[in-house]
Amino acid sequence: MGINFATEMVRQNLPNEVKMWRAVINNALGDVTINSSDRKSSLYKFAVHDWIIQNSDDFQQVCYYAELDPENIRRQYMRAIKLKKILFTDRQLKWKKYNDNYQKLKTIKCREERKKLRKIVEYLRQLVFKSTNKIIEI
Repeated sequence: MGINFATEMVRQNLPNEVKMWRAVINNALGDVTINSSDRKSSLYKFAVHDWIIQNSDDFQQVCYYAELDPENIRRQYMRAIKLKKILFTDRQLKWKKYNDNYQKLKTIKCREERKKLRKIVEYLRQLVFKSTNKIIEI
């Protein structure tokens, strides 16, 4: 994806509204290149990743406003992952797993289920701090 792609997306003679929505897409594509592996950065990176991969109505609407084909954006994104231009670390993935289970824990009402899940969450948190910034395949 890179600077040439970003420049081309907004350089064209298009209405300002279209350029603004293209900037939203471009910003999202830049956000998935985050290399930090702290909790906030990791969760943000995966949120953007999921937004693109899951092809949500919101993603499609933004692409529509940007006058871009969502399938083409997703295809280019997947290609960037395959070419290792977008990388994920072990710690980033473990933060996501921890957070997914933590969010689930907050919704469970049954005391026994909460107790079991709390142990899993505590274990996952330990794994986060033992993890490395080794690049992984997703």
